[in-house]
Amino acid sequence: MKERLRPLVDLLLSRDPQIRSRLVFSWIAIYGYSAGSIVLLLAAHMGLVHARSIFWLLGFIWTGVLTFYLLVRTGWSSRLGYPGMDFPQCIFALIAMMAGYVVAGPIREGVMPLVTLLLIFGVFTLEPRQVLLIGALTVICLGAVVGGMVLFMPGEYDGRAALLKFTLCALILPAISAVAYYVARIRLRVKQQKIELRQALSMLQEVAIRDDMTGLVNRRHMLQLLDQQRERQARTGEGFCVALIDLDHFKQINDQHGHHVGDEVLKDFSLAAVSVLRQTDVLARWGGEEFLLMMPTPGETGFEQVLQALDRVRQMLMAMPTLPDRPVSFSAGVTCHPPGESLRETLERADRALYQAKAAGRARSVVLTIEDNLTQASPDSHSA
Repeated sequence: MKERLRPLVDLLLSRDPQIRSRLVFSWIAIYGYSAGSIVLLLAAHMGLVHARSIFWLLGFIWTGVLTFYLLVRTGWSSRLGYPGMDFPQCIFALIAMMAGYVVAGPIREGVMPLVTLLLIFGVFTLEPRQVLLIGALTVICLGAVVGGMVLFMPGEYDGRAALLKFTLCALILPAISAVAYYVARIRLRVKQQKIELRQALSMLQEVAIRDDMTGLVNRRHMLQLLDQQRERQARTGEGFCVALIDLDHFKQINDQHGHHVGDEVLKDFSLAAVSVLRQTDVLARWGGEEFLLMMPTPGETGFEQVLQALDRVRQMLMAMPTLPDRPVSFSAGVTCHPPGESLRETLERADRALYQAKAAGRARSVVLTIEDNLTQASPDSHSA
């Protein structure tokens, strides 16, 4: 039964969570308008009010209700600057209530509780200043309507009783507006605190996963990403390769030029690498002057992609003259992760490949596959 009703529910409320939340109050308003419409129709049927006036009023009300609903349901309300159409709907409801007060005849006193309901409704939907504005407009509109009825409907409307009723409402509504304003301010403050808390949590999360100096992901987060990629490989068959990268002679750079220059070299390498890598590639600071690159690739055939990416990084790094006497170079050990292998074995193989690259003279990339001899580089060794 639930599955059969789901298409209808999605049609009425949308699948978008934000639109659904905005439509909740629209449906509450529709319920209120429906109850008022039933009462007015019964009053017209009993001859208590003029049927023609009631039909015109209901036509006006339901044209507005459906218009607001469609604007919110289709998302056009966001383009107009009022995502939930809350304030325009309150203004419309105020106009409808004042019109209902005029035509409702002997049952018009039942309209007054609805005015209070309008302010309560505004507590949950309006900004504090809008709540005050609705309260002021309510008093002004009610005074204008009562005054107009005393002047133009003297035989039907008792001016003295109307004055007393209006005075009572004019004294009570500001108090209700003040309470509604106070509650709306609390709601707004809580909402702002939630936004600030969400931003603070986001910043903390960013700090937890990023290296302070380079802005790259740190070792701990990279291990999590590698584990996620390994699980994705098991599900979809999408392979990945890793490259363990070490900046050549980095200790000499620190000793000869100072640690501040060494820090700039780390930052320049990070900028050079990120600028030429794909969005799907992930580069992490692995520790000290070591970096780890993870590239989703089509299995063992992805070695060439990794080597080409490393060549692009080298070319970009040479164009960044951090050191005046010589360009910065790096060595890299490249391997791919075969299905079923542990990450520890893959990273150890990449480390052996890096060791071979450094032993062969640095400034080069060495590839090791799972079939290669653990002490020899494969024929795919690549020099800068």
